[in-house]
Amino acid sequence: MWESFVQHTSIEQIMNDKGLAKVGDNLVNLCYSLAKSLVLGYTTGEKVRDSILARAIRGTSVYSHMNRRSDVGRAADAYEAIMAYLWMTNKTTIFAMVESLASLLDIDSNTSRVKEGERAAISFQHLLEQNIVHLP
Repeated sequence: MWESFVQHTSIEQIMNDKGLAKVGDNLVNLCYSLAKSLVLGYTTGEKVRDSILARAIRGTSVYSHMNRRSDVGRAADAYEAIMAYLWMTNKTTIFAMVESLASLLDIDSNTSRVKEGERAAISFQHLLEQNIVHLP
C-alpha cells in the first residue's frame, strides 16, 4: 500500500527522508501514548521529546550512519523516519511497537519527568535494536 513512499535502498536514505520523519513523528507519539497508557492504567496523550529519541538512536549501531555533529532534532527525525519506514513496509505493527515500549517502561504516576525520560529512551532504544535487522 505504501510501497511508492518507501523505496529506499539504504539506511541513510531513510534517515534523511523528511516526509517519513513527519509520519514517524505522529506514529512515535501515538505508540508512546498507548504504551504509557497501558503501563499507568489510564489513557494519556503524550508527545515524545526529541531528546528522548536522540538518546535512543545514539545508543544503537544505526547512529554510525549519521553525521556525528547531528543535533538533537536531526537525530530525533532520523529515529522517526526509521519507525515510519518499518511500519509502512510491514516490518512492524503499532501493536508490536506499543508492546515493546511498554515492556521496559517502568514508570508510575509518581515518576519524575527526568526519570520517565531516561526510561523512555531505554524503551525506544530497545525498540529500534529489535528492528535493525529489517533495515536495508
